[in-house]
Amino acid sequence: MSEGPSLEASLIATVAPVMRHLVAHARRRQAWSELTYQQYNVLRIIDTQGPQPQAEVARWLLVTAPVVTRLASTLADAGLVERRTDPKDRRAVHLALTATGRRRARAMRRDLLQAAHELLEPIPEERRAAVGAALEELQVLLPEHSARR
Repeated sequence: MSEGPSLEASLIATVAPVMRHLVAHARRRQAWSELTYQQYNVLRIIDTQGPQPQAEVARWLLVTAPVVTRLASTLADAGLVERRTDPKDRRAVHLALTATGRRRARAMRRDLLQAAHELLEPIPEERRAAVGAALEELQVLLPEHSARR
């Protein structure tokens, strides 16, 4: 009798497809029109962490600085983000949300939470606590968790 897939294989087979499905579900809503998930993540980071150097946003997203530069350019052109020069280091660029950017980030977050709620609905109530506990355990894999140790 063979064992089922390994925990590692299950993680790979589950997490990314669930996230793609969740984002696709959220993208049906108005706040998500014209923006990508990566652009949302830039808005989300600045909304939750406050104005940030572009390099710090890149670190949070696990991407290179040129990727964030391109994302920030698009968001600035859309009036969602302002680029500010750091008075202490003129080479450093800080990103801050405009009022419109803050409203958009929060609307996108609400839409994503609503999409998650709808996707989780089929899970029986008696199994939801176990799913929540498993998700909490997975947070140890996130870079920000490692930084807090």
